[in-house]
Amino acid sequence: MDEWDLLGFEHLAGRHANFKAGSPDLPSIVETMAVLGEIDCPDLPIKVAEHRWRTYVGAPEELKWLKGDRLLHTDYNPVNVLLTEWGAHLLDWAWPTRGAGWIDPATLILRLIAGGHTPQAAEDVVRDLPAWKSAPSEGVEVFARANVRVWEEIRSNDSSPWIKAMAHAAGAWAKHRTS
Repeated sequence: MDEWDLLGFEHLAGRHANFKAGSPDLPSIVETMAVLGEIDCPDLPIKVAEHRWRTYVGAPEELKWLKGDRLLHTDYNPVNVLLTEWGAHLLDWAWPTRGAGWIDPATLILRLIAGGHTPQAAEDVVRDLPAWKSAPSEGVEVFARANVRVWEEIRSNDSSPWIKAMAHAAGAWAKHRTS
């Protein structure tokens, strides 16, 4: 039997998200994240979180924190979030992942810090999300430390300003989580 790849496109008039502190876009983004957080990941051949971040955690037993059955976007770059009159829409699903539901709020936290939020203010943006409320502190700390390694590796190959900002954000968040 032949296999098919299907792509669907729809034009939406909108603009990219603003992640700066006080942005009126943040409630719509969080609302969209809440809806996504309720979706079980379909049985698709996509990455699983414990494999995606396995080379960045401190010890193999820490991977247990990343396991889950949620469909995750994982790339909350402001250009991947389109704001329209109907709310926030997630674009560019290049890195879909199956994992713990709190991972998407965590990836947004990193972007918010890079956009100028303090680590605590970034966490406050997502604090009411059910997935974040149930996030295990130890798992979040593991993820924060892993992302320091992720962004340092990326920065070692590319010194673009946005990458430097993400590496700084990851370090600031990890320090906040462990202090």
